[in-house]
Amino acid sequence: MNLTFPVTGDNYGGVDRFWFIHEDDISHLDTNGMIIPKEGAFWNLGKATKYTLDFSNPGQVKRGGTIYSPRLTGTVKKYRPELEAVLEQMRGERFALVIKDKNGYLVQVGRPNELLTFSADQATGGLPSDSNSYDLNFRGETTIKPIPYLLEIETDPETPTDPVTGAPVTITVNGQPSFTVPAGGTLAITTEFTLEYTIL
Repeated sequence: MNLTFPVTGDNYGGVDRFWFIHEDDISHLDTNGMIIPKEGAFWNLGKATKYTLDFSNPGQVKRGGTIYSPRLTGTVKKYRPELEAVLEQMRGERFALVIKDKNGYLVQVGRPNELLTFSADQATGGLPSDSNSYDLNFRGETTIKPIPYLLEIETDPETPTDPVTGAPVTITVNGQPSFTVPAGGTLAITTEFTLEYTIL
């Protein structure tokens, strides 16, 4: 058993987004331990202010085994009545999570009887320059570590999608249009030659 895993490609810290499901909406676990929602139930999408989502999962070895203490924290800016109404419904309730990190990996945190309790604390600050925000917190104790989530995440069809802004970009080679990349798209070029480019 070798512990030799060199990092290839980029390695980004932080959490991109997460999904949460209430304990009453969980049907069962499949054979791989992944959560299956009840019929008609969905995973709920969660986002926070950019670069504020943080996940940790410290473990403590005890006589009966290792106990993990998963915690997801983040900040949502600006008090709004509609936001407060959603948070009030969630406070004190228990959820399982699927977390997507900045490298694109999905992990499931929690399972029936080992769920995370939600809390949200509000602070306006005293100065106009202070942050008017909520600090979000999912916290619990589990006997298993997060596992890769390999299923499609079923969300409510009315869940808003990320807006795509900007116009398509046309890539020319030797003066001839060769590729068109839509806003938000990616063009990967693999070549043995050195490339020179100009952004206009």
